[in-house]
Amino acid sequence: MDGVFLSAQLPPLKELILGMKCRKIGCPVIRDGFGLLFDNGTLVLSARPDSPGLWWNKTGKMTELPSPVWSHHIEGAQVMGLLQPGADRILQISFKGGLLYGNSDVTLVFEVTGRNANVILLRNEDNRILACHRKVSSRTSRYRTVAPGQLYVPPPSSGLSPGSWSSSAELRSSIENGNNSSALLYRTLEGVGPVTAGALIRHAEIKKKSLIDTVIELEKALLEQDFSPWEGPDGPLPVELGEGKPILDPLSCRMTGESTGIRNDRLEIWTIILRKRLAFVRRRLAGVMTAMDRLVSPDKYRIWGSLLLSIGDNSRKGLEEIELKDWNGEEHTIPLKPFRSLKSNAARFFRKASNTGKEKHNLEEHKRNALIEIESLEKSLSLAPDLTDDELEAHLGNHRKKVRDQDDRRRRIEARVLSSGWRCFAGRNARENEEVTFRMGKRGDLWFHARGYPGAHVVLKLDGRNDNPPGEIILEAAVEAAKSSGASSGVIPVDYTRVQYVNRRRKGKPGQVLYTREKTVFVDLDKLS
Repeated sequence: MDGVFLSAQLPPLKELILGMKCRKIGCPVIRDGFGLLFDNGTLVLSARPDSPGLWWNKTGKMTELPSPVWSHHIEGAQVMGLLQPGADRILQISFKGGLLYGNSDVTLVFEVTGRNANVILLRNEDNRILACHRKVSSRTSRYRTVAPGQLYVPPPSSGLSPGSWSSSAELRSSIENGNNSSALLYRTLEGVGPVTAGALIRHAEIKKKSLIDTVIELEKALLEQDFSPWEGPDGPLPVELGEGKPILDPLSCRMTGESTGIRNDRLEIWTIILRKRLAFVRRRLAGVMTAMDRLVSPDKYRIWGSLLLSIGDNSRKGLEEIELKDWNGEEHTIPLKPFRSLKSNAARFFRKASNTGKEKHNLEEHKRNALIEIESLEKSLSLAPDLTDDELEAHLGNHRKKVRDQDDRRRRIEARVLSSGWRCFAGRNARENEEVTFRMGKRGDLWFHARGYPGAHVVLKLDGRNDNPPGEIILEAAVEAAKSSGASSGVIPVDYTRVQYVNRRRKGKPGQVLYTREKTVFVDLDKLS
């Protein structure tokens, strides 16, 4: 249910319960429901994520709520006021309690906010939460926590409140520039959700009016409380917008249109996630194809290495490329690593010649996996409109959990800053060692480990630098690995190599690796202390 339709429900609701005493609060025969029994009927609040809303029943069969806090503070209390902040999806019902001791004035806050819908009981004296239908932890929300004993923090505003719609230069400019999407409206205007946003756009097209004029008409109706509730094709609306029929009593029955709006919102979010992933995999595939096109044959690598070794002074450094003729007179432009000598570059080419087959196999494997994932993502995109609400929510829940887990891993493993701005990361257990080496470590970074000790894997990040780390930085990273080895004294040998030369041990446990082309530095722990 959109906040603007809640505004249309507020006037008739005030006529029904303002000044009345609540006889009983309980759980009606619906999921996530709260019932407030008055002499003239029952107000039902549904905090169900897929269809939150409120309606009025003449009768009320209810069971007891799990917590007695609700009945202790509300039963026998008189409704003193009903308030909706702006046009947002929040209803506040304030009660004057009948307790003989203490300050018994409380407020029942109904947050009709889709999958985050909640019913919260507050103590007016200090705005502290006495009870809530759903607890919200800091792991679930970075903005606020909701739990008994906590101070209540309202959800963030959903946009511009009525009264500032017509004066918003940003909104007017976006619409005049052709941005007539429903997403612009429900992300900019407070209380306007997918149902109302879509109705505004359709109404403007039918009446052949500008969208900004249609928005201003709705704003005027909200400010003047001039409502004519309307059942559109997607759900209830506060005024007549587009096709549909009038709603004679906005509190007479459940309004199920919100379910459609929430579904459209979820479907749009899931589609965006799939498209972003598809674009990322396609870029990765393009990179793999480029790398495959640039592959040099093993024979050419060997020729380059032999030509470099044939030069008399092959200890020279600083060259980025060199042109040489082979024994058949063919010219070769040989790319070089400028910080290496010609002899070292030759050795690198001979290594590449022996590894070209493996590199080609790895690229073909990456290509095959990317094509399989692209096919799977394209299929998921085509099937997305046919997913049920529960399936959409399950997909989004799994995605949110994956993102949270990734954020948690990044937050747990903090960078250790060395001299001159160099950074290194060290694992504290087998799982973090796996994370540091194979996810945080990139090709070219240096990997350190104390030889013979079950200690930390340390990765020294190059962070885009083209030159090798100086000796003192390598020693600092080695010290980090030695101190994490578990040894308290003595000389510790620390091996280091490039990350690409570290591989998981076959059938080994997390953190168990094999590495090659290592060098060793020795760290004296006694001198460090």
